[in-house]
Amino acid sequence: MSSEREPSGSATEKESRNGNSSPLQQTNTRATSTAPSNKKKKLPPFLDHFNARDLKILFRCSVAFWVASLLIVIEPTLQTFGNATFFGCIVIMFLPPSGVVLVFLLGGFTMILGMGLAWAWGVIAMKAALATRPQAETQARLQALGQQAARNVGATTYSPVSVLIYNGFMLDNRVTVTYFCMLGLFVYLMARLRIRVPKLALTAIFAWIITDVFLTIGPLLPAFQGTIPQVLIKPAAAAIAISLACSMLIFPESTSHMTLHGMHKLVTSMTGSLDLTRGFLANYPDTSHMEPMQGLRSGVLGGWAALEPAFGFLSFDLSFGHWSAQDIASLREPIRRVMVGSMSLLAFEILQGRSRERMNELRSNDIRTQEATGSEEREKKYTYGRHQVMQSLNLVDALRDPEVGQSVADSYQALSHASDPLLEACKDTFQAIAHSINENNSRRWFGRISADEFAKMRQSHVDVLEHLREEKAKFPDVANEALLTSHQHLFDENGRFHGHTSERHKLVGMFFGFNFEDRLLILAAALERALEQITLIEKERNTVRLWFPTGLRKFGAWAFGGSKAPAIGAPSVADMPQADKATIEEVQQSFRRVHKPTRKRSKISAIILGFGHWLSNDEGIFALRILIATLAAAIPAVCTTSSGFYYREKGLWALIMAQTGTATFSAEFNFAFITRIFGTIAGGVLGMLGWYIGSGNGPGNPYGLGAVLAVYAVILMWFRLYTPPPLIPAVMIGGATVILVIGYSYIDTHLPTYGNPGWGYEVFWRRTVLVLVGFGVSFIVTLLPWPSSLSRNIARRLSGVLDKEADHYAAILSSWSELDIADKHTSAIEAVTIQLAGDLGSLGGPIASLRFELSSSVFDSQTCGKIKSIAEFINYQLAHLHIRAATLSPELRRRFAIASGILDHRAIADVMVVLGIVAQSLKTGDPLPARLPTPLLKKCLEHGHGADVETLTIDVLKKEGVRGYTVCMSAYLGFLSGIDELVLALKEAVGEAHHLPDDLKLA
Repeated sequence: MSSEREPSGSATEKESRNGNSSPLQQTNTRATSTAPSNKKKKLPPFLDHFNARDLKILFRCSVAFWVASLLIVIEPTLQTFGNATFFGCIVIMFLPPSGVVLVFLLGGFTMILGMGLAWAWGVIAMKAALATRPQAETQARLQALGQQAARNVGATTYSPVSVLIYNGFMLDNRVTVTYFCMLGLFVYLMARLRIRVPKLALTAIFAWIITDVFLTIGPLLPAFQGTIPQVLIKPAAAAIAISLACSMLIFPESTSHMTLHGMHKLVTSMTGSLDLTRGFLANYPDTSHMEPMQGLRSGVLGGWAALEPAFGFLSFDLSFGHWSAQDIASLREPIRRVMVGSMSLLAFEILQGRSRERMNELRSNDIRTQEATGSEEREKKYTYGRHQVMQSLNLVDALRDPEVGQSVADSYQALSHASDPLLEACKDTFQAIAHSINENNSRRWFGRISADEFAKMRQSHVDVLEHLREEKAKFPDVANEALLTSHQHLFDENGRFHGHTSERHKLVGMFFGFNFEDRLLILAAALERALEQITLIEKERNTVRLWFPTGLRKFGAWAFGGSKAPAIGAPSVADMPQADKATIEEVQQSFRRVHKPTRKRSKISAIILGFGHWLSNDEGIFALRILIATLAAAIPAVCTTSSGFYYREKGLWALIMAQTGTATFSAEFNFAFITRIFGTIAGGVLGMLGWYIGSGNGPGNPYGLGAVLAVYAVILMWFRLYTPPPLIPAVMIGGATVILVIGYSYIDTHLPTYGNPGWGYEVFWRRTVLVLVGFGVSFIVTLLPWPSSLSRNIARRLSGVLDKEADHYAAILSSWSELDIADKHTSAIEAVTIQLAGDLGSLGGPIASLRFELSSSVFDSQTCGKIKSIAEFINYQLAHLHIRAATLSPELRRRFAIASGILDHRAIADVMVVLGIVAQSLKTGDPLPARLPTPLLKKCLEHGHGADVETLTIDVLKKEGVRGYTVCMSAYLGFLSGIDELVLALKEAVGEAHHLPDDLKLA
């Protein structure tokens, strides 16, 4: 890296615009590569993976899959592993070595744990089942078996004894019942485990597969054979070993490398928020950029959700590089603060677009105009929330004043020029952070940074930090001056506002400007802290070294705890407070104050009720469905009339499909059924093509099939790694079908055994029939009894979110006079807010799948999506109000309470009543009352009409605390408007009840 390199074009433009040289011009041009290019045309997300890191991961996974597939065509391994050698490839489809070694080890451990538990329990069940049949009867039956086999010699090319055994000659009802009772209990418990502990989903799935071997083959056997599942366990263990070797030898990746890569990607994506902010200021009131803003916000939140668990693995990571695990962990809080600041800025801009769209919608649906057209037109479509809409239209009329729109436009135009230097400084800081992370992460082994280059890089980052501090210090005065100048005509020569109290709306633009200014300063402060932390780390870590694990004791806490990842110890170089678990729990407890009367019951009643709830909860119902599906699909395997057919046609795979295809909700099952059937057919076609290309009409050429499988490994792993998450199960079943067709075809011609399904097309259509049969069983058990409605489940979860937001609102009010400005308390509030946002974000997939559900619920995908969006908006407004109110002086806080009426008992009751009724309606689907104490926003504005504006002067507006005051007011008004919008959105779904005439008056 050289400081004499030419500056980038963007830096040159900035220099000409600001009149000074940017500190970033003295860094490597690699820094400029971290900024997103708006002009670059991007490929679709599914194909946008042609970069070095993703291609390395693809190569690693493809090699693992290909090597595992070669075990099928290598004669010694085929003879050793048996007729299920292809199972190793299926294991890799479930668990590709795409992540760090430790993460893969965790996944492999859970998989082996499930197979080991099932093997152990199957052996116990086999011993117990065989003990139920008297030894004398067993010997007599074996003697008859030998006699019958002697008579059948020459009737088949296979062993007559094996044919008779697998056709059910040794079946005994006592043995069969024992098997089904013991193994059914194990299947039931594993099904509960899958729902209860999602981290152990692989444990449950592979435990089912091994249990199915004992369940379908065990009752047929005449004697104890505890090694029957090794036909699956051997290739599975080999596949895990191959994948582990590939993870360690082919482009190995440590947790710190993965974490820094995710952090760099997150910081780079957040840089785009500044460009969107510029566009918002310059093009207001154009709202065409709202969709990119919402997409960026969703992407950043998703990136943080994907990055956060990785921090938990840092403490037991073995890595080689500049930064230790503690150094990287020390960036967690600063980067999170930057993300919160960036999302807060975007949330404000999205709010402005939402407000304009909402006002335009109210204007286009003006009930007063519709009523003037006559009753016939009015009866065609009933407008829900008529009373609330009528009241809101009066507010819209006030805001229609051209001076209001001009005030907002003037404010943003003024800020567009005033904020440009700070926005540029923030962008430089984003690039400096991304540059430092990228340099320290990508230059570990090759092209290491020399001491001189490292010193120059750190100095350039220090220069960027100083430049940011300078612009941040100048911005409030410059922005306030620009805002006041744009509204100078509203003040007299003495600096007093010369309008009446009812004309305060003419200052809306100025207050919006104060709000924007505050949020930009919050982002700048967060960036300052983040870059400061990085420069501290760079000062101490200027050489590359090997870092050993420091927190292996926390592995158990991750595996069996409820958190996504184990807690991180305090960073050694961090001097900034972090939101620890105790503080977050304390804040959550302050949000949740519920007092319920308790009824004392006897111990026997409590035990009976507890056991009944345990059986009937969601876990119990799902486990019962899995058990019924298992019994229904496995019983033909132990009937004397069908056992031979079941074994020959590989009915085991239908049983596996019945178990894995069973779903809790019909929407999930319908979507899975459609996608997995398509995946099965596509995989079967690919498998047939691969077999005939590699073998022609012959018995299978190992070299030709090896070449075909090398190509297929890349194709299948590309789909497995980069397909959207909802379609991954379909990709896995498609990949399994490919390898089943090729594997069974080769095994049939090279390892002939009783029950081989043939090759090529025969395997394909048999596999398709098995999938359909398995899904048919799962379809019946999913629909009988009728499954829980996914839309009702989502509505209940949204109701729970609103309950939490009501708790947050109550916590703000109860601690209003004692709001703490302590930094760790603020961090805890932000952490809880992000956690709630994550809960809402996790509903995106289920809400999208609602269109596949057959349900009588009134909550469709569009309604749930709208309510989710409003709940997210309310969540951010409450957090902003809580955090910003804590920074107000006691006097300003008191004046805010008087002006807004936030502590007025009637206003509190109105908010609580509306939130409570809405939450209850989401649970029950009952219509809302036609008359509610809404719109809350209008009542709040009317409450403040009595405020004195004579003291509103330019000098008062220039005070630093006023900006925080206006931000709190904006957040509170946004919170109330969100509730108003929530009521109307819900009424469109559930309707109204208890109608009253619009012209109701006192007689």
